[in-house]
Amino acid sequence: MLGVDLGGSFTKMCFIGKDGNKQLFCIPTLIEEIKNFFQTDENGELKIEQIHEKIEKICITGGGSVKFREFFEQIKPKPVKLDELGTQAFGAAHLLKDRSNVKILGPQIEDLIPCIIISMGTGVSYSALSIDNKVKHVGGSPLGGGTLLGLANLLIQVNNFDEILRLANIGKTSTLDLLISDIYGQNYGNTLLSDVCASSFAKASIEHKTAPKEDIAASLLSAICYSIAGGAATVARAEKVTSLVFVGGFLSMEGSIPDSLYKSASLFNKEISLIFPENHRYAGAIGAALRASELQ
Repeated sequence: MLGVDLGGSFTKMCFIGKDGNKQLFCIPTLIEEIKNFFQTDENGELKIEQIHEKIEKICITGGGSVKFREFFEQIKPKPVKLDELGTQAFGAAHLLKDRSNVKILGPQIEDLIPCIIISMGTGVSYSALSIDNKVKHVGGSPLGGGTLLGLANLLIQVNNFDEILRLANIGKTSTLDLLISDIYGQNYGNTLLSDVCASSFAKASIEHKTAPKEDIAASLLSAICYSIAGGAATVARAEKVTSLVFVGGFLSMEGSIPDSLYKSASLFNKEISLIFPENHRYAGAIGAALRASELQ
């Protein structure tokens, strides 16, 4: 059973074999890359070099399933198109079942659902998952992975996610970001601690004409993480939940992303928990593969 999640920047795939084992793949969402990966024989039957079993069923999801519809309609077996948010939530719920492969920042809660699922892709979506597995779209943000790559390309001429992370891990946000300590010289009350960012990049107009690319990368990554997590915390308050589950391709457990997300999300709610399942970038593809296995 093959699940395909065609995102704005990357296409993720999950194949579940007869033995139940999963194979995971990721390629750029470019038509040349897609045609090269999804090979067919003379009868139009799908043949993927890395998969050594017959592909009996295919489910596809994501924006690319619409954009590249004509290509996938020529493939056998004919792919079944699935709702993106519901499929991603289904995959995320599956990943949460294995607690040994889930990292939690904040209170170590027992029940991970109900929750808000934050999909950190090219853009960002927020979905509420109820205890009876009902999903509703509750918000989103245009500030996501695409923003990170675009601004990094403009500011420091780097548009590779891993390289941006490497630079950001070396850099210091305090070079460019205006902190609470810069304004008050100390904490502001019990909520805004001295190291909280008051304004991203504000020092660029006050003190610095230029800054090292490592510091620019650090501030840029921090600004986007603050925006995503702050929005997620607001949605969580409205939905009366305290669990935030992060999935998507523009998420890494290496470096500063998890801590930046937690710092922002927990700013006004110390009871909030941030949950990061293993294979988070493949939530949509895994959900699609699981749905394919349910088809008659």
